Amino acid sequence: MGDHMKKLNIGIMAHVDAGKTTVTEGFLFHSGVKNSMGNVDNGTTTTDSMELEKQRGMTIRSATVSFMIGETKINLIDTPGHMDFIAEVERALSVLDGVILVISAKEGVQPQTRAIFHKIQQMKIPTIFFMNKIDRMGVNIDEVYEQIKLQLTGNFILMQKVIYEYEGNVQRFCLSERSYQETELAEQITVMSERLLEKYLNNDMITKEDYEQVIQSRVNYGKLYPVYHGTALKDVGIIELMEGVSSLFLPKDNKNTALSAYVYKVVFDEHNHKLIFIRVFSGELTLRMRTIIEKDNSEIIIRNLFGCVNGGITPVDSVNAGDVAVIMDQKEIKCGDWIGVRTKLHNFLQTEPLLKVGVRPVPASNRRELLEALQILALEDPYLDLNIDDETEEIQLKLFGNLQKEILQILLTERFHLNTEFDSLMTVKKEKPLDKITCIVPIFEQGNLLQAGVGLTLEPLEEGSGFQYETKVSYGDLTKSFQNGVREGVEKGIKKGISGEVVDTRVTFMHSDYDSVTSTPADFRRLAEKVVYQALREIGTMIMEPVMSYTLTAPQGYEKKIISELVRMKASMEATEYTQSEMITKGKVTLDACKDFATQLFTITEGRGMFEITFWQYRKVESGKEK
Repeated sequence: MGDHMKKLNIGIMAHVDAGKTTVTEGFLFHSGVKNSMGNVDNGTTTTDSMELEKQRGMTIRSATVSFMIGETKINLIDTPGHMDFIAEVERALSVLDGVILVISAKEGVQPQTRAIFHKIQQMKIPTIFFMNKIDRMGVNIDEVYEQIKLQLTGNFILMQKVIYEYEGNVQRFCLSERSYQETELAEQITVMSERLLEKYLNNDMITKEDYEQVIQSRVNYGKLYPVYHGTALKDVGIIELMEGVSSLFLPKDNKNTALSAYVYKVVFDEHNHKLIFIRVFSGELTLRMRTIIEKDNSEIIIRNLFGCVNGGITPVDSVNAGDVAVIMDQKEIKCGDWIGVRTKLHNFLQTEPLLKVGVRPVPASNRRELLEALQILALEDPYLDLNIDDETEEIQLKLFGNLQKEILQILLTERFHLNTEFDSLMTVKKEKPLDKITCIVPIFEQGNLLQAGVGLTLEPLEEGSGFQYETKVSYGDLTKSFQNGVREGVEKGIKKGISGEVVDTRVTFMHSDYDSVTSTPADFRRLAEKVVYQALREIGTMIMEPVMSYTLTAPQGYEKKIISELVRMKASMEATEYTQSEMITKGKVTLDACKDFATQLFTITEGRGMFEITFWQYRKVESGKEK
């Protein structure tokens, strides 16, 4: 495997039934990885490894399959198709060079397609649309183009022409590549480029390469979305789509030579081996090398190394920039870690889960087994943030939505043979101090058994400021390792709070005592956490809850019902606009009020409405709100 070969990491994303798995199968078949087309309905597909997925037709456990298109190596990184797995979607997207967004010509643009596309746009990832199922009866392709224009983007370009013919009740179609000789296509591309416009105005010859270059550069800046067509199940249009992928997408070049690699996925295989999937952004990962995990500078040695090659995973000596590596069973490495240095990822957004849920084993005597299982799942998805309540001993997890809860429950049954009961989802509350306070616990003070003294000032900040830490104690007075201990203790105390994590607060380390003989960094860490807690108890805290920005899109005719729901949720309505057929309302609403609204809206609008929310900020809980 030469290092100069073009390597692309791509993902295929779609609304649940649009045909993502069938497109994947087509790719594997044409690249020679599989000798027959698999079929989701017969349960013979490669990427769906769990029983659960065969039932649900959803790919949750993501695998990475590699194959060749001509001279280009493609790593197909599987992505979940549902926004309840937003953290996993973001991790997968952040390592991709391009996405294929599958749209079903029969169902058109669905709410989930829109949600996925907004995420792709926000992260500026080059994308090709693949319009699948164009052979279905009753398809109106122009209508789907119109939906793409209104609901996704007007910046798309049709790479093929589809012509339908009808004879009695038989529908045939003909799919052909568009030519740059075609005036409409030539003009659409020419106006995107100053260079081509100049050529055009000077009557200079514009070549096929000229056009292709413009399309390629616009696509890679996330400014243009080519549309390909076909029917994956009947293997129509797949080869053209593959050629489009290898010619239009470009690898993200990183000239840096230092190793920078990101862990985007951790999966346990059927023999319970931990497989760690890593995207190498720069430098190279080699067997037996010593390197570090960036978050805490801890040293690791790469004890085994695999590359993704032709559909399988093979032992290799090194993996270069732009490619994907797999490491097995290295327990220090977790999902979301950086190995070596951190690359400024094009746009790495972290969405935090804002819901939590309590879970109990049935029977109760399986508690230890349940905790072990959840620890494994938390390695695969660090956002689960497994926590045990100090007072009630309840086992708590953080989640993004109800679907994720259902799937976790099924996972625990199928993979770990555990029966569980989940509570209903609660929003994650946070808090901040009511006022500024300084709290000092000197060394040797009665009741302070730690060999350290710490003084901290806590002060509330504007909403949305987050947590800030500064030290006024010089390193001459207290050395770095002790100072790090204080900081870690403060961070732990802030994360716990009294009834939830503390936000919008500045903590200043003001005062310290130590004993040169007996003090240890651990003393400072433990004491700082206690001081935070003491300060919060003394001054009191206000409870903060997550408030979301929402966009509600619904067909006209349902306004009355919808507005009365918004009023009931105490949502603000900041802007409403009408398109030819829809109303679009934007505003703010507490997560508590709207966490089940998407399902209600679905019922009210007979499946045609859409409610998208993104986190805005934590705000003080309005008094008089019934809890």
